[in-house]
Amino acid sequence: MEKQISREEIYNGKVIHVVKDEVELDDGTRSLREVVLHNGGVCIALNKGGYYYMVKQYRYSLGKDMLEFPAGKIEKDEEPDKAILREVVEETGYEAVNVRKLGVIVPTCGYCSEKIHLYYGEAGEKVGQHFDADERIDLYKYTYKEIAEMVRNNEIDDSKTIALMYYLKLNGIDE
Repeated sequence: MEKQISREEIYNGKVIHVVKDEVELDDGTRSLREVVLHNGGVCIALNKGGYYYMVKQYRYSLGKDMLEFPAGKIEKDEEPDKAILREVVEETGYEAVNVRKLGVIVPTCGYCSEKIHLYYGEAGEKVGQHFDADERIDLYKYTYKEIAEMVRNNEIDDSKTIALMYYLKLNGIDE
């Protein structure tokens, strides 16, 4: 276990907060830890008649379009179970019904506190998309087998989508 000795605030933004901590190790030596603090995220495999909704959006940090299951960040003091219901409507335009949590992943534990909560749900009533003004999202539908093939061919390399595909398989929802 490492004990925090001091903390230097590096950056506090809309999505992330970056700190540099001095820590004491179990043998008494000291080291530095740079940490990205993040409220976490949610991601859902939204099924409608055997097809899953996927979103494609440009990811500036990677310089390319990414095909992903609908997802979003958890707001400050928001519960993941509430965040997923909000995010699925924003990105797909459908309310989610029969929602169940399948698991939680930690995508980058070496330097980031983000946890992503993974869900399965069915598309309910269509109420219309309303994503953020700076988001450009295209909506697609694919079968589980089509998504699995895109993962196998490295056409989908988004970790939360790949992890959620695995959770679907573990729970017998791979249809």
